[in-house]
Amino acid sequence: MKRTNPKKRYLVWLLSMPVLIGLITGACLLRDPTGSDAKVLPQDTVTSPEAGNATFLSDPEKIERAAASVVLLEVFDANGNKIGTGSGFAMGEPAVLVTAAHVIRNMDYMIAWRDDGTSFRIGHASEADTDADIAICPLPEEAGLTPLPAAQERPMRGEDILVIGSQFGLTNLVSKGTVCGMWKTKDADWTLFSAPVSAGCSGGPVFNQDGQVTGMVMGTYEKAQNLNLAVPTDKILELLND
Repeated sequence: MKRTNPKKRYLVWLLSMPVLIGLITGACLLRDPTGSDAKVLPQDTVTSPEAGNATFLSDPEKIERAAASVVLLEVFDANGNKIGTGSGFAMGEPAVLVTAAHVIRNMDYMIAWRDDGTSFRIGHASEADTDADIAICPLPEEAGLTPLPAAQERPMRGEDILVIGSQFGLTNLVSKGTVCGMWKTKDADWTLFSAPVSAGCSGGPVFNQDGQVTGMVMGTYEKAQNLNLAVPTDKILELLND
């Protein structure tokens, strides 16, 4: 599905086909009536073993541990019909689920599938910024996801990155690529990258060489040669720390 903004007509949301209908509408901001006190861990207190280790991208064991914090999301409407799939990951303290805002449009509830094949239910979003395409959902106590560390600086062109996402409903596939550059206008602020992504990857984390989340998969360009877009992590931190 192409984004309706004519300035970005080649942007394709990475949703599965059943969600193509009825996703244009939706509130710009969803708030939990009880509020959200999720805070991001200071960088020096992040307990993830990947932080600060430059061998993350070539270490399958570390990638496996990171994948345990990433989930496949199956999105259902009020009638119990599955309307799409996406990806999400744990971040913050206490841990919350981060995903793309377009993944949760028209959502009544979601089933989150862990890397080990078990699942839990998510009933609502506490925060969503549709302009930045970020959604924050509270995690139930039984989720048991370890929050991933956040990169404190944006990546540079040519940096190697790794994406974990549920492409076409296959849980937590891994792809690698490089940062192509940045695209910043008055209404867009995205990281461009070349790691292959497909439908269902929206909301998946983009990792730098230290195993830190440097962005979240948002979309791709239909007519480009594998040019994809991610929301920079600092935009996610702004919403988490609001």
